[in-house]
Amino acid sequence: MDKLGAIIAMAVCLLVLLNISTVFAFLFLLVKIALVVGLLALAGFLVFGFIEKPEKHLPPPPPPTKDEAPAEPVFEKPYFDAHEKGREGEEKVSAILQHMGWPALHNVLLEDDRGLTEIDHLVKAPWGIVVIETKNYDGFISGSSTPGVWKQSFPNSTGVGYRLFMDPVHQNYRHVCAVKYLTGLENVQSLVVFAGRAYTSPFVHHQVVRLKDLERVLRTRPEGFAYVDERELERAWYVLQQAFVANTGRGREHIDKLRQRFS
Repeated sequence: MDKLGAIIAMAVCLLVLLNISTVFAFLFLLVKIALVVGLLALAGFLVFGFIEKPEKHLPPPPPPTKDEAPAEPVFEKPYFDAHEKGREGEEKVSAILQHMGWPALHNVLLEDDRGLTEIDHLVKAPWGIVVIETKNYDGFISGSSTPGVWKQSFPNSTGVGYRLFMDPVHQNYRHVCAVKYLTGLENVQSLVVFAGRAYTSPFVHHQVVRLKDLERVLRTRPEGFAYVDERELERAWYVLQQAFVANTGRGREHIDKLRQRFS
């Protein structure tokens, strides 16, 4: 009887252990499922979360041909007047800078060893000079197969139109070089601000600042930018103010030289 009782007791213990193992296996399966679902959700956020969504989804832009040239498209409203849209964007940025109360210059012509260049906004920050290039785009903005060139795609009467334009980050680098050349200051930051409703590819998204984020970005000192001596910053700002006054009225000259360069 004692042996029989021991055998029964061992059998009961074995059954209990098997049930516990089954419960743990089931719980482990649930944990694995939760981890897989969480990883899929995280991957979806990383892929789609940084893409700014448009109000309406646009069809994909036509792929560039091998010999594609930056042809002028037939613009439809609201794309017909790029100059007017650009000016509206600059006015929005100017309003934010005025609200912040930081010293700023707008539509500044500077001349360095490479000639004249026009800057949308110069801002004197506590740690240096900020050079702002403003773009007021609609549609979809992406990179292109050509380095230094971006693409704007937009709906028109035939489906989808597009135009190629100079990468504004590259364009603003030219402005930064002019500021450094004239002032000798190293703490010069480049910002490309998107003031329009365009949505962007991930490639473009990480290189531009949205209008709604501009004040926050300006109040954040860039990594690696130490505060400069106040007298040095004041001297650099004075040089820029003097250049701004001296080059006022040379806009036509600048435009004519650009036409000669790209004609």
